Amino acid sequence: MAIVETDAPASTGNVLLLHPPEIDLSPAHDAFLQAGVLTRAAALPTETVDADGRAVVFLIESARIAAIGNREQVAIGLELIARAHHAAVVVLAETNDPRGWIATDPHVDGWLVAPIDPHAALATVMLAARCARERERVRMLEEERRVGKRESRQLLRIGVALSSERDIGELQKLIVNAARQLTNADSGSLFLLEEIDGERKLRFAVAQTGPKDAGTYLGAVLPLTRGSISGYVATTGETIRLDDAYEIAPSAEYQFNPSFDMRTNYRTMSVLAVPMRDHKDEVVGVIMLINRKDDFDLVLESPEHTLEVVRPFTAHDENVLLSLASQAGVAVENKTLLYAIQDLFEQFVRASVKAIEVRDRATQGHSSRVAELTVAQATAVNEIDAGIYRDMRFDVDQLREMRYAALLHDFGKVAVPEYIFAKAKKLPEGRLDEIRLRFLLALEQMERDAAHRKFALVKAGIDTSDERFLAIDAALAIRRTDLNELLESVESANEPRVIAEGVGEALDVALQRTYSHRGEAHTLLKPEEYDFLRIARGSLSTDERKKMEQHVTQSFLFLREIPWTQTPWKRVADLAYGHHEHLDGTGYPRGLMGTDIAPQVRMLTIADVFDALTANDRPYKAAMPIERALDILVKEFAQRGKVDPDLLDIFITKKVYEPVMQYAQIHTP
Repeated sequence: MAIVETDAPASTGNVLLLHPPEIDLSPAHDAFLQAGVLTRAAALPTETVDADGRAVVFLIESARIAAIGNREQVAIGLELIARAHHAAVVVLAETNDPRGWIATDPHVDGWLVAPIDPHAALATVMLAARCARERERVRMLEEERRVGKRESRQLLRIGVALSSERDIGELQKLIVNAARQLTNADSGSLFLLEEIDGERKLRFAVAQTGPKDAGTYLGAVLPLTRGSISGYVATTGETIRLDDAYEIAPSAEYQFNPSFDMRTNYRTMSVLAVPMRDHKDEVVGVIMLINRKDDFDLVLESPEHTLEVVRPFTAHDENVLLSLASQAGVAVENKTLLYAIQDLFEQFVRASVKAIEVRDRATQGHSSRVAELTVAQATAVNEIDAGIYRDMRFDVDQLREMRYAALLHDFGKVAVPEYIFAKAKKLPEGRLDEIRLRFLLALEQMERDAAHRKFALVKAGIDTSDERFLAIDAALAIRRTDLNELLESVESANEPRVIAEGVGEALDVALQRTYSHRGEAHTLLKPEEYDFLRIARGSLSTDERKKMEQHVTQSFLFLREIPWTQTPWKRVADLAYGHHEHLDGTGYPRGLMGTDIAPQVRMLTIADVFDALTANDRPYKAAMPIERALDILVKEFAQRGKVDPDLLDIFITKKVYEPVMQYAQIHTP
């Protein structure tokens, strides 16, 4: 099985001819020697061939080949010989050899007939050697093409992953891991160029060591100098490729810092560091890889093991890493821009919420609490594995979209008359004082009328002890009490609650009762005031409520003008538009029903109602206990088909309101 050496003279030729010892090549010895063909006798088949860079040609007798078996077995044997050693095969046959069919095999590159003619043998062997070289060249090209296709597919997959990763920290880890996988590097680091306090710095973002290391975000800020490998690459934009980091010339601008190796018993050997550029070809960072291995999953157990198995990075590794760095630079730039856009939207949303709260101070904090409650519900839905929503999941962008919609759902209130927000009672501000003045005037007129009647009795000479004086006082007392009770009924009706029994009749009386002003009779209660006081629930009249309800449409019209479609949060305006819709179609402004209302909107509605019930900053009502609010949500909303009972069940079961309520209580002045 091993190569058997012969007494053939040494040669510096570039062809190695292997043959069975039984074949006598002495007739062609001189021709082979002059042409640089080295011949060796070998026991076939051979396991290994030390060709030392030479083209390998096997010379085999036809009889030996035929002894392998039938034609199919012979074909397999010739193929194995040729492929195992990337060699050519030349057959030595007899004149009129009956095994001529062997010549038709695609792995036979030459045919010689005994006795051997030196010139024919040399020409045949040289031609077979050229065939072997060409096949090897084709094999290597195919291998390069295969590797190139594999790397292209990898780079494509990596590019897709880089473009789809939304989290900047995970993106940075992905970049380093992908670079290591592509080059079989044991360790990798990512450095980012940043401007801090007007000075360019190098941030040591991510480091990974070992095949299973997912990466650690470091965030350390380093000075930007040419003294380190990463700093030099970041400053100059050049690539550095080292076979051994400990053998950098002392005259080089950069040097290797061995402190990590000393702390961890690691051995940094081969190094490859390339610049990462953005779409303007400006350096934005550095990818540095350490210790290339033949197998990515190989664990470097010790410095000695490292010296044994680590290989230098190749020019091909450098080109592949530069390709990845180009994709990574653009991906990091895109994510940085996306984060800037997100920050811009965050500032815009916060400013918008402040604008709402300036207009409606009574509901300060409402939008933020509703947003927290809505996102908390969606997060709870993500965690459940039972019920009709067990398969529903919301990603990071959808959660942010819901948060924006909830924060801005009341923005349309900027178009609602300001007095409506602060209207704690049914009557407009100041109107109750006007009514009280009328009652006071009526009372004074009653007392004046009584005094006139007494004066008339005195003028008629009637003694003040006369019972008629007592009757006038008694009648005045009754009328005064009646008027005061009537005023109390008006004041009671002004409260934002359902009118108590009997109060409505008192309002009818007040609408008819008159007093005198400039000789004309006027009712104690004006018709429009009567209408306000007859409001069935709350403090707003039908007209005022319609104006208030317009805030939903105004919110939508306003949000529609913002280019949400150019962001990942395309449905913000639509989600905010539906927060007062009810599943049974009784909501407003569009009267949507059932599946026309998205789950995100259903959660927003639950959050909005819950906060309205429990908020302690409303001028027209006191804060309601949580248990009572939940009871109303179940009985008045879920059981009547207005809100989603399954989502409300999650809201209650998971107690998603507790953190929000606790935070609100802590931060309530």
